[in-house]
Amino acid sequence: MSKHISALSIVETFLERLTCTSQEGKVIVEWPNDEASTSSGTKHSLFRFVQIHSASLLDNMVEDAYAIILAGGTLRPFDHVAAELFGQNADVMKAASNGEIETTQQYDNASLRPSSYVHITPQLTTFTCGHVIPPSNVITSCLSYGPTGNKLDFRHSSRSSDNMIDELGRTLLNLCNVIPSGFVVFLPSYNYERVIFQRWRSTGMISQINKKKSIHREPKSSRDLDLALSRYSSEACSSKSGAILFSVMGGKMSEGINFANDMARAVLVVGLPYPDITDPVLKEKMSSLDRNYRSLGTGITGQSYYQNLCMRSVNQSIGRAIRHANDYAAIMLADFRYSSDARIWKGLPTWLKSGVPNQSNSSFGTVLKDARSFFEEKRCHSTPDN
Repeated sequence: MSKHISALSIVETFLERLTCTSQEGKVIVEWPNDEASTSSGTKHSLFRFVQIHSASLLDNMVEDAYAIILAGGTLRPFDHVAAELFGQNADVMKAASNGEIETTQQYDNASLRPSSYVHITPQLTTFTCGHVIPPSNVITSCLSYGPTGNKLDFRHSSRSSDNMIDELGRTLLNLCNVIPSGFVVFLPSYNYERVIFQRWRSTGMISQINKKKSIHREPKSSRDLDLALSRYSSEACSSKSGAILFSVMGGKMSEGINFANDMARAVLVVGLPYPDITDPVLKEKMSSLDRNYRSLGTGITGQSYYQNLCMRSVNQSIGRAIRHANDYAAIMLADFRYSSDARIWKGLPTWLKSGVPNQSNSSFGTVLKDARSFFEEKRCHSTPDN
């Protein structure tokens, strides 16, 4: 706990949350186990209030406003949003599910994709539109295999093996040869970032990558964020070879940071950032959604919620590189699951999949060749705005 926060203020907030109904939230007790005690240095039990349904937090605004607009690039699927705001209303949930199907038919499966406006209920209307960039300004690749033919499998059980980390290093080393200026790599967790750097130091891969592009890492402290971004931006946009930045999905740099133009000519998403399924807060939220689904016969399941959390984090990271109408970038998804799991492909934004065959799975050599051609073409047609 920060020394700037009074312990009594935390007690006050906890007591305030106890005034919520049992449907809005729940108090859970976390009992320390031996592993947790060793890693955190404490053996104390914790009381925690879990906000299960968020609708009550908007009550005051709903009462005072004629309308509330929720705007963002990662709100779909809309039945996920409806579950957060109207989870206890079976009619709204059923209409939201049908509305998501209608949006898919009107927008996702349309050839031109101008926009989609769906009036779900008197309480909820959705609007979907395309990205500001033309399809020619983005190239999307699913990387299932690395440069030596090893399968890119970043599931938790295999991603920390020496073979997988070495193949990731070789992948980056090759991509640095064709990607100009800034190159942003998003990893699934801070711990994995630590593991790969430890391995690469021992094998010399760090020095090899650093000869191609200067290496920068997401800082551990938010206080160092501005300085780290300034240093990365300076080298990415000014130096001849550019720079490479290692960040974490769901971390400090994956949301709200503007990596426009030369700050990110390419984004490589490594693996899938599924939340910790053993987290007591997540488990309670998923259990609540499952109970609602069984009782109402509609809505979203806990597993669907879990999947959506992961894909929202992926999509937030992807969106850091495309910031205005003339911007362009290569988006690369490194994990065999992007090209083999239909749920994952469906969860990616439509603008990213535009012009790409469903779950396209190209060889590493083809991806490298296509990326080189993409950047050469953009270099020939570059303007002061991009």
